[in-house]
Amino acid sequence: MQLDYQTLIHCGPPAASDPHRTPLRGSWYEIDLDAIRHNYRQLRAHLPAAVRIFACLKRNGYGCGAGPVASALAAEGVDGFGVAALPDAVAIRHMGVELPILLYPGPLPSSADIIERLGLTVTISSLEELERWRAAMDSTRVFVKVDLGFYRSGAAPSAVSALLAAGQAYDDVDVEGLYAHLSELPSETPFHVSEQRSRLQQILQSANASGTRPPIAMVASTVGVLRYPEMDFDAVDPGALFIGVSDTDHSTRPVTLRPALKAISSSLVSIKRTDSSLGTAPDLPGYQQGMVVGVLGIGWGDGLPRQLPPGAEALVRGRRAPLLPPVHLEHLRIDLTDIPDACFGDQVLLLGQQGDQTITQHEVATWWGTDIVGLYAQLRDHVPRVYV
Repeated sequence: MQLDYQTLIHCGPPAASDPHRTPLRGSWYEIDLDAIRHNYRQLRAHLPAAVRIFACLKRNGYGCGAGPVASALAAEGVDGFGVAALPDAVAIRHMGVELPILLYPGPLPSSADIIERLGLTVTISSLEELERWRAAMDSTRVFVKVDLGFYRSGAAPSAVSALLAAGQAYDDVDVEGLYAHLSELPSETPFHVSEQRSRLQQILQSANASGTRPPIAMVASTVGVLRYPEMDFDAVDPGALFIGVSDTDHSTRPVTLRPALKAISSSLVSIKRTDSSLGTAPDLPGYQQGMVVGVLGIGWGDGLPRQLPPGAEALVRGRRAPLLPPVHLEHLRIDLTDIPDACFGDQVLLLGQQGDQTITQHEVATWWGTDIVGLYAQLRDHVPRVYV
């Protein structure tokens, strides 16, 4: 069997239905696309029918693969996507998905050729940005971004009217929408959220009066769509919701979400017993004679933290075993002393279920020193994904 390079680099672990698939490494992520579809259906059931859904698939679909995730959501009826990196948009188009894709701030006019060929929509926050994009493209699709108090990208409310009017005045510009990101919602007071909503309503009222209101007004994140239904407007663009993370304990909409990341899997690439001829082992926590040490083919170069706290574990043959710090670039050690039947090549789960034991996302996030969204964000693109 001959495989070209592109086929090889996308290979994952062999599946029972595909015995010829060639694994290039013994570690992979298991992604549940049905969970993503389920989470979309939960959201759709709680939104008014007229409100569109733009799925925010930043950071390679939150580490789950922007292309496959977009394909799954497109089959469910999603209206479009939002991404911050051009390769994520390319991955979505590569899957044959032709729905609208909004580019959040990030890509520059130097990439205008591929942006235009892929039919993408760019974000503008100023007259200068509008002119730069027009100069680089034959026809420019734009969303105007508004800053409601986040002080990131976006036009100040006082500048939005002029920006909308300028975009509407050009025959080669299609102003498709207007959107904003709320400032960090978990720490927001209801008053602050209401104030941001009021600013946007005033902008839309002025745009209506001048005839420059675009078809879509959108201001919602996962937290926003779950806590503040009054912020739905014409469309919403949550992201973490689709991978099963609500980001809030105070949801107004009672959705039931399922995690998309089912497993972080590695393999035992070496097993050895401590040997008195090596003397003491200051680099081996818990060293004792007769200790059995396994080595996993995964390390901090694959997204793991460089330091794991005491108590971090993995599953081998359905049993928990302690991980041994420090983490190395492409390897991690594990104490197999209490699992004498462990063998070279055995699967090891850093997250997931094996037998009647489960290591949860909350456990892994705690060990990795992050939260669950941070756990997804640390998934590395070079590690294969297996979709179930």
